[in-house]
Amino acid sequence: MAITHLPGRTDDRRRHARITLVGSALITPNGNSKRAFAAVLDNANRLGGGFHGKGALDSNENVVVSLAFLDHGGKEQQEKLSGRVAWVKSWEKGYLIGVVWDQIVTKEKNPWLYSYLDETLKEKA
Repeated sequence: MAITHLPGRTDDRRRHARITLVGSALITPNGNSKRAFAAVLDNANRLGGGFHGKGALDSNENVVVSLAFLDHGGKEQQEKLSGRVAWVKSWEKGYLIGVVWDQIVTKEKNPWLYSYLDETLKEKA
């Protein structure tokens, strides 16, 4: 499943509002592929993302997040972002997870996520 856009929330209190994106993600804690688990990206901005999944993580744990995108021809493209777990909350179906990217999302380093965020922000303006 590739990432799709849904209308953003207007009650977001973050300094950098997150854009609602829904799509598959693979979260790999501390580079250990044996602990990797599937999650769902719920929202993102250039500084981080919010996920839900069944995998348990610790706050401040380093992770690599793999995201899939569909290009204009319908072909799947992947991006990997490294980050740190900012928070984890228990949820009825697993865990809600907040990740802060190690580097801000840029057009050069993360062209697919950057493009989705940029286009969505233009729509809101």
